[in-house]
Amino acid sequence: MRFLKLASAWALLSLILAACAQAPPTAQEIMERMRAAREQIGSGHAIIDLVLDTPEHNGSYTLEAWGAKRDRTDAAGQPIGQARIRIVRASQAELTGAELVNDGTTFWLYHPAANRVFTGALGELRQGRIGAADPTAQMLRMQQALQHILDGSNVTLEGESVAVAGRDTWQVLLTPKPETAADLGLGSQLRVQLWIDKATNLPVKGVIDGGALGHLEATATTFEIDAPLPPEVFSFTPPAGAEVIDLAEVARNARPQVVTLDEARAQVDFPLLTPAQLPAGVQLEQVQVLKLRGQTVIQNFNGPILFSLVQGRGELPSEQQAPAGAEVRQVQVRGVLGTMIIGNETERGTLLRWRENGVTLVVAGTLSPDEALAIAESLRAAE
Repeated sequence: MRFLKLASAWALLSLILAACAQAPPTAQEIMERMRAAREQIGSGHAIIDLVLDTPEHNGSYTLEAWGAKRDRTDAAGQPIGQARIRIVRASQAELTGAELVNDGTTFWLYHPAANRVFTGALGELRQGRIGAADPTAQMLRMQQALQHILDGSNVTLEGESVAVAGRDTWQVLLTPKPETAADLGLGSQLRVQLWIDKATNLPVKGVIDGGALGHLEATATTFEIDAPLPPEVFSFTPPAGAEVIDLAEVARNARPQVVTLDEARAQVDFPLLTPAQLPAGVQLEQVQVLKLRGQTVIQNFNGPILFSLVQGRGELPSEQQAPAGAEVRQVQVRGVLGTMIIGNETERGTLLRWRENGVTLVVAGTLSPDEALAIAESLRAAE
């Protein structure tokens, strides 16, 4: 009898232990395993199918990606990474063959359709010294935002055994905590789903659903971990005849340079006009030259009335739409038809824009419509 009781107890204990052994990990444990696996990877290679649907862009893409950690760390003590991403197929044909290469110090972004290469120092890109609209900068910010979401979200296990590209995965849902959503300006509509491969503890699929902000889905159809990658994978030589653009230089040109009026005249290929008549107490305070997207000169005036005179070829920074509630008129100015925008109760002032002799001119500030027209009519070139 004692033997039977002992055997029964042992069997019961075995069943309990077996049940515990088979219990799936919690969602938080899965995320911890993923973080540990990511830290241990030395290199990787993957083919990724990507679907993007946002108000600005939509399409489907197949990417081939390589990544590796160098044996050095950055100033923050983080491993310096290298990467290469090539668009193998794109619904927009002109993007096929585009590449982003990062050797840990320098990056290159190649657009084959335009035969154009953007390049710059990776450190300057991360520190915001290179144009914020550059696609590479946007990609880095996206990576930083995704890491912020991974670190600041509540995690829920949605599926214990989901097949993705022939792999058995855990499916987890990440819901950003209120403070994370506030930091990223995402509101409460963001949902991030990850499918974590059980064999490697690495994500093989991800879906980001931002509601009105858009939808992104990425699936790694194949990937290799710690496969040897030759150094030339992370080097790039611009193709023959390609236009090479230094984004640090672009960023410098995007920042207005303070100059004298005579220096400004010497830097543009059109006659620079200045007001022959100014309201009482108003005087020229500063002259700036902007070389991005053409040649632009900005004259800033100070006094009882504040306004700027902008003139240049190419797209001017003041060519924005009228604010809600503003009045828009078509007016005659200097013998041509111009546009006048008169501000509303919260955005007072006047903007007058017209074009003559291939140059766009803008007078804008805390002016009345009559004052703006009077200043425009008084403009003269230096004798």
